[in-house]
Amino acid sequence: MEYFGTKVGPGLGIGKVLIVENVSLEKIPEKLINSTTDEKKKLKDVINNVVSDYDKIISEVQETDIKDLCQFYKMLLLSPSLVAELEETIEKYQVNAAGAIKKVLNNKETELSQLDNAYLRERSKDIQEVRNKLLRKLIGVKELDLSLLSENTILVSKEINPTLLLSGHLKYVKGIISEIGGKTSHVGILSTSLGIPSIFGIENISEILEDNEIVFVDGDRGVVITDMTNEDIKKYEVKIAREQEIMSELKEIKDIKAVTKDNHRYHVCINTGDLTELNKVNEVGADGIGLFRTEFLFLNKITPPSEEYLFNVYRSFAENNKNKVMIIRTLDIGGDKKCPYIDIPEEANPFLGYRAIRYCLDNKDFFKVSLRAMLRASNYGKIQIMYPMISNIEEVIKANEILDEAKDELANSQIPFDRNIKVGVMIEIPSAALMADTILEKVDFLSIGTNDLTQYTLAVDRGNQRVSKIYNYFNPGVLKLIKMTIDASKKYSNKQVGMCGEMASDPLGIILLVGMGLDEFSVNISRALKVKKLITLLSAEDCQKITEKVMKMTNEQDIEIELDNYAKKVFGKYY
Repeated sequence: MEYFGTKVGPGLGIGKVLIVENVSLEKIPEKLINSTTDEKKKLKDVINNVVSDYDKIISEVQETDIKDLCQFYKMLLLSPSLVAELEETIEKYQVNAAGAIKKVLNNKETELSQLDNAYLRERSKDIQEVRNKLLRKLIGVKELDLSLLSENTILVSKEINPTLLLSGHLKYVKGIISEIGGKTSHVGILSTSLGIPSIFGIENISEILEDNEIVFVDGDRGVVITDMTNEDIKKYEVKIAREQEIMSELKEIKDIKAVTKDNHRYHVCINTGDLTELNKVNEVGADGIGLFRTEFLFLNKITPPSEEYLFNVYRSFAENNKNKVMIIRTLDIGGDKKCPYIDIPEEANPFLGYRAIRYCLDNKDFFKVSLRAMLRASNYGKIQIMYPMISNIEEVIKANEILDEAKDELANSQIPFDRNIKVGVMIEIPSAALMADTILEKVDFLSIGTNDLTQYTLAVDRGNQRVSKIYNYFNPGVLKLIKMTIDASKKYSNKQVGMCGEMASDPLGIILLVGMGLDEFSVNISRALKVKKLITLLSAEDCQKITEKVMKMTNEQDIEIELDNYAKKVFGKYY
């Protein structure tokens, strides 16, 4: 059985499930029963105990990320102003220590979560974690001791708290599955930096899975596999061992370019939107950022981000990657991505509804805030702009008109920007693929989003377990749309086509895409080195011959068998 969720920590892991129970902290009694003096003493004792826990962790672990986070938590707890405010709350509101902790820290969390500053907003999650740690300690909740693990384990919970990962006893933690959380949560950031494959957002998974059942976590694809046979388990164990060996070797090719054996050059870029990946483009020797997802800067806020905030984020990335292209996708909101301040009513079919460019074109002033921020940042690096969810040429024309208005506003205010900034379109709707040649008359480049293009072409919700088996980008119809899009660009000497979907990092997909003449592969940062290596093992001429043969086939099974046979021959241990 396969369960799809949000990819958080890349990598592969297999192990026995350990369900981590969540204790409700909201129903802890707050009424003052003892004297305020007793409660203040209890408060100081619990703070000291928690600080001691953090000191112990700092002395035991090697990871800098964990040490830094614990030091921050300590600094927060030992703040004289915080202790004073907690004691005043006990007196003023006649509550116990738990009531004071909840009232004071809830207020601080809310205040920080509403700020425009991304760094300070992230700190609101720190406040929540410290609050929960204090409350658990106060009522005697025993923390799960990972040092007691003796076999490979997959942690599964409704919500994993960061403290669990701070112990440093992670030798046997081979994966994390959580119903709640995202890439920018502390658990997400920690699991990524610690190299733990993690998948979030699978509804009711903590109730579906059972303690001690063996599951496989594929953090690269965002899928959890259950109900495995002994053969399946052995197959995935071999896959994990091989992947670990290969990833260690690939670090040595960071500075090579993706050039085929017959000297055809391809660009390998990364997909991101995660502020924690600011410095990682150069770590994998990527040619740039092929997709910057702006929605991560808009989600989990109660008010829209300001132009200044967006500009500073884009500028940071641009300056950090000065000589490399950074393609910023305009807001792709709607569908499964909801903002509290964007009024999109509930729809029967939100993925086919009022979302992305459709919303932005109807809300010009809102759209221009983002466009001006991108334009301003283009003065500091090679920024390009890309429109998502385009279904017809009129949308491109209208988007460009609004972009021109944003340019005029900056020019009138004498604010510098790249007046020749390149503009592109995401090809993720079949109508756009069919109109690729016409769309290219209005833009500078195209980027194929195979995840949505496949879903829309085959009318398949890949998250729906009943029909997900139909979802396959090797379907001949999908391949024809991809090839049609790439072929459209060949009429121009200066216009390129990239791909930012899952197919771009699939070894079988790479063979076809090299054969079709794709210019740019934009992939998850964890896959960039491998994609570069695979391209260097190919001959573009041979791939063209394979592609010609594949494009005559009528079903995906035959296509995959043909590509699989070729991949085994040319990729060797890297496949």
